[in-house]
Amino acid sequence: MTETRFIPFITLSEYAPRIWITMSGCNLRCRGCFSLAKEEVGEPITVDQLVTLVGSSARELYGRGLQEVVLTGGEPALDREYLLRLLIALRRISREVVLQSNASLLTPPFLEELLAAGLDRLIVDLKALDDERHVWYTGRSNRDVLKNISYAAPRAPMVVNTLLMPGLVDGEEMVNMARLLRSLEPLDLELRINPFRADLSPEKVSRTPSDGELEELAERCRREYPRTVSSRSCLRESAGGPSRTWLTVYPDGRMERRGLQDYRSQNEKMFRG
Repeated sequence: MTETRFIPFITLSEYAPRIWITMSGCNLRCRGCFSLAKEEVGEPITVDQLVTLVGSSARELYGRGLQEVVLTGGEPALDREYLLRLLIALRRISREVVLQSNASLLTPPFLEELLAAGLDRLIVDLKALDDERHVWYTGRSNRDVLKNISYAAPRAPMVVNTLLMPGLVDGEEMVNMARLLRSLEPLDLELRINPFRADLSPEKVSRTPSDGELEELAERCRREYPRTVSSRSCLRESAGGPSRTWLTVYPDGRMERRGLQDYRSQNEKMFRG
C-alpha cells in the first residue's frame, strides 16, 4: 500500500452534481489507448487530501451534496487499500460511488470488500472475448477479467463497456459477449458498445466504424442480450444526457471549463510536455 496516488485532475459535470476522479497508472498496455492516465501523471495525493478537494469543489459548484462520484483512470484498483479507504471516505459526501475498472484485479475477495465498503456500481471495460486477441491488444490474458466479471455480474449493478474495432473486435466476437453476459444471470447489467476512435489511437489497429455499423451490431447483440446499447461514452453521462464541456479541477485547486478538443490538447501539453 502507498499513502498516495497520482491524480492529474478531477472533473465536474455541468449536467448534474457528479464528479469523476482520474487515478493515473494502469496495468494494461492497450494498443489503442489514448488516455494519458495510463502513465503515472499528476500529483501524489493522500486520501484525505483528495476527499477534501472533491468536497470543496462540489460545494463551490453545486452548493449541495454530490449525487455520484466515479472513480476512473488509468486503473483505480492498482492499490487495494488506497481504493478501499477512498471509497469509505467518499460515501460520507456522495450518495453513490461508482468504480470504472478493467476488472483484471477485481478478484472475488476484493469485490466483496468493495461492496461491503459501499460501492454502488461497476463500469467494466472488456477489451476482447477471445484471449489471443486480448493478449495482443492489452499485453495480458483476459482469463482473470472474465472470471471476475462472472463473479460480479449476479452481485453488483454493472455496465460492461466494449469497443467496436472493425477487423479486430466486431461481429460474432461481440455477439458472443452478449451471449456470455446473458448466461451469467446478472443482477443489473448493461452492455455498452462504443466506437473505436482511429483518429485518437496511438496505433492504427482498426478504423473508426460508421454510425450504421455501430447500430447494426448493437441490434444483433440485443437479440442475444436485450440490455445492449450503442454509445459514445465520452459524450454521455451516466443517468443523464449528453455533455460537451466539463469543469476540470487540478490538485492545487485551480478550476477551468474545458471542451472535448481543448481537453485533449491541454492534457498533451501538461503531461507530455
